[in-house]
Amino acid sequence: FALVDVGQSAPASWLLIITADNEVITYGGAAPTLRYSLSPSVTPDTPPTCATTATAASPVGTYPITCSGAAKAGYEVTYVSGTLTVNPAPLTIIADNKSMGLGSTVPLLTASYFGLVNGDTPAVVGGSVELATNATASSPVGTYDITFANAPALPDYTVTTVLGTLT
Repeated sequence: FALVDVGQSAPASWLLIITADNEVITYGGAAPTLRYSLSPSVTPDTPPTCATTATAASPVGTYPITCSGAAKAGYEVTYVSGTLTVNPAPLTIIADNKSMGLGSTVPLLTASYFGLVNGDTPAVVGGSVELATNATASSPVGTYDITFANAPALPDYTVTTVLGTLT
């Protein structure tokens, strides 16, 4: 077996492509461990560091994941960015059950919020609700639904509402 020189020299370096993996978190959730893929599958002499601008407090949306700092002898390193997607957190708003006496004024209708994260409050997220009922001071004894006249549109949350009962 003989090696024949055909007039082509070996490349000065090979190409190592480092691609940041796409990640998904829920609003208010912990930042994921950022990972990457290598092509070809070789072990870098100095592994890359990957980062994103997204945090647990970042609003719903997409954020770039970038890697840098890798080295491999004999290789030129190229990077491909990934995407971190922040999805809405689940939020349940429940109309609080109330009661009143026959002939009494309808009590103040209130709601409770379950699932707020990042220190969010109904006032902070603009999530005040308007509740309504068909009951009046002259309504007969019975139970009446407490309904949502409006449910807030909160971009960082997927809102579910639960009716209450006025007795």
